[in-house]
Amino acid sequence: AVAIVAQRALGELAVPVIVCDDTRRALGTAAAALAGQPDRDLALVGVTGTNGKTTTTFLLEGMLERAGIVGTVACRYAPEGEVRLDEPTRFTTPTPTLLQPLLGRMRDAGALRVAMEVSSHALEMGRVWGCTFRVAAFSHLTQDHLDLHGDMQSYLAAKRLLFERHLAPGGTAVINVDGDGAEAMLEAARARGDVEIVRCSRARRDVEARIEQLVCDIDGLRGELCLGDERAAFASPLLGEFNADNVLLAAACARAAGSSMQRIVAGAAAARVPGRLERVDDASGAQPAVLVDYAHTPDALQRAAAVLRPLCAGRLYVVFGCGGDRDRKKRPMMGRAAREQADVAYVTSDNPRSERPQAIIDEILPAFEGAPADSYVVEVDRRAAIEAAIAAAAPGDIVLVAGKGHEDYQILGAQRIHFDDREVAREALAART
Repeated sequence: AVAIVAQRALGELAVPVIVCDDTRRALGTAAAALAGQPDRDLALVGVTGTNGKTTTTFLLEGMLERAGIVGTVACRYAPEGEVRLDEPTRFTTPTPTLLQPLLGRMRDAGALRVAMEVSSHALEMGRVWGCTFRVAAFSHLTQDHLDLHGDMQSYLAAKRLLFERHLAPGGTAVINVDGDGAEAMLEAARARGDVEIVRCSRARRDVEARIEQLVCDIDGLRGELCLGDERAAFASPLLGEFNADNVLLAAACARAAGSSMQRIVAGAAAARVPGRLERVDDASGAQPAVLVDYAHTPDALQRAAAVLRPLCAGRLYVVFGCGGDRDRKKRPMMGRAAREQADVAYVTSDNPRSERPQAIIDEILPAFEGAPADSYVVEVDRRAAIEAAIAAAAPGDIVLVAGKGHEDYQILGAQRIHFDDREVAREALAART
């Protein structure tokens, strides 16, 4: 180390010690300075909320000109014919010492804008100090991460920080007003007094951004985008009404960042998001439909299954579990979501981490008390659960494999092994033929 930043004096050392009140803020500020202040040249668009961040940022990558992306699935700037910057991340939002150099490399490669997932962890832990966002967006709030925040009010307060601390003066706050938590975000933006507010809604007409004449079917979404006084027909391959919320949020952000309606509509049409209701069967109808989704909160699981229910001619199978060393309160809630939506639920492992897989399952199972014995199956081994669900399903049925989505690993104790739900599902489908 060439210097140490600390909150107290450390005595005589061989390198300088910089004492400050907030080391996290100092780290972000220093990392940004060393990278040449990337946010001065890049229009940063930050997206927060419990669910929808990844899909919204993937949509924005296509809706914005020369845009990079930072988030759960990818950190890259990859326009055709230019430098590709693609780095794995441990977190939804990387730490400043990774994030700021990455933004600098994107800028140097020609990026003009970056769509970034901004998690509550990142806001609480100061990972985005050094980032000033031109546009800040909020999807909605449902229960998650209470292992860190303790209660929903603290979780909500962490989300507000994006608008209170990190949105540039003269920037734009884009807020989905149909979801929980919206009023708190509106309050935070209004209290600033120096930002524009764009409200998004599918339920209201007295807003700045909305969708009309929405159609949701097996082919995706169709409707009319209304952004201020502008209107345009759009279509997207994304499934479900909740993805219409993501399309609307992304479109409003893109418009605020200067994109044309033509580019926004083209971006919606081109959207493909790994591990978000990603279909892995061959769509021939000769096999059950199998979709893999990252849904790992009660709300996300309920929404994903509810999208598939009306599209299902036969039975809906849901394979799911809960992560270890994470919010235990949501485990029975996940079980209730699966019980309410599935014809047959397979309760299995997710990423157990340091917990016993069966102990996690035991905290899910109270949701199935009194349920018919043939409506749920307990199988601790995730591979076996996926294989069993696909073997049991018939053409016309749908199998939803939920919880891990794009992830290609499973965490068992201190060990991280290769495991990809999509690969396992494809192998199970091949075994049927």
